[in-house]
Amino acid sequence: MLSKRKIDNIGDKLKLDQDLNKEELKQLLSWRNSFSSTLDYYHSKLKNKLNHNEISILARRLKRIESIQIKLKRFKTMRLSTLQDVAGLRVVLKDEASLIEAYSKLRGLPTKHKLKRLDDYHNNPKNDGYRGVHLIYQNENSNMVEIQLRTQLEHIWATAVETYGELQNTSFKTGSGNKEWKEFFAFLSSYFAIKENCSPSQEHITMSQKQIRSQLKKFIKKLNVIEHLNASTNSIEVIVNKYNETGRKGKYALLELNLDNKTTSVKLFNKKDVETAIRIYTEREFEIQSNKLNQNIVFVNIDDIEKIESSYPNYFLSTQKLLEILSKIVLNEY
Repeated sequence: MLSKRKIDNIGDKLKLDQDLNKEELKQLLSWRNSFSSTLDYYHSKLKNKLNHNEISILARRLKRIESIQIKLKRFKTMRLSTLQDVAGLRVVLKDEASLIEAYSKLRGLPTKHKLKRLDDYHNNPKNDGYRGVHLIYQNENSNMVEIQLRTQLEHIWATAVETYGELQNTSFKTGSGNKEWKEFFAFLSSYFAIKENCSPSQEHITMSQKQIRSQLKKFIKKLNVIEHLNASTNSIEVIVNKYNETGRKGKYALLELNLDNKTTSVKLFNKKDVETAIRIYTEREFEIQSNKLNQNIVFVNIDDIEKIESSYPNYFLSTQKLLEILSKIVLNEY
């Protein structure tokens, strides 16, 4: 097991954009993968305790190395050993009432780990418009797991921001990107908040729903949002295959988005092949990092394999649900 000092030394190199040698990258990936058992523990807890009828998506993932690096560079004093979302579970609820019920159940849920932190961005949105509830638990080895609760509208917004960031090769959540597009997403978040009977961002707190919608329509027209997203996100080719053709179709998957040739590869694994899946994930991420390829890969597990695209639409450059809503906003029908 790596010492915290060694982990933090690796993190310092990531912050400074220094290349990791093969042994350091191997150690980093091994440390990241060690969170899997804690992730499985909370996945089982959520599956057993939450109301299945209220859940649209229940998925888990290990954070990509590139995402780890971006976060460390964003928060200069943060140490890699204390990163709270290396392992994450995402729960998308049908509406705000379902989110409040799930949140209440989790707060009272006995676990063998400590509730380290609670961030309520549902009622107090981030400056960029991000909304949701984050609960961070810490295990006996000080490893932390983050549980994200989102409504469907919050999920549509967050994944649309990630998708457009992928297309523009930028990270909106770190403050990068086109100023007008960031304003558009901020107004959209506030509009969604009001639709869910919540407060908009502080910047829009004095504005009515009608005023916010008016601003949204101006941005949609000025930026050609609908046309731009529709043209950019409907040309992706999806390639699906199984690692092992025997047995039942598994619920583990490797998603790999190649932004150069606009393809998404979905590799499915049976439960018995999960260790092989993690090994392939590790090797492939090592290759992507070492060769600085314009590709993203993530290892996920969800209860319904058919929901992969709705769980991680940014890996499919999918914004269809958002486009439907924007079209209705333009026509004053939403």
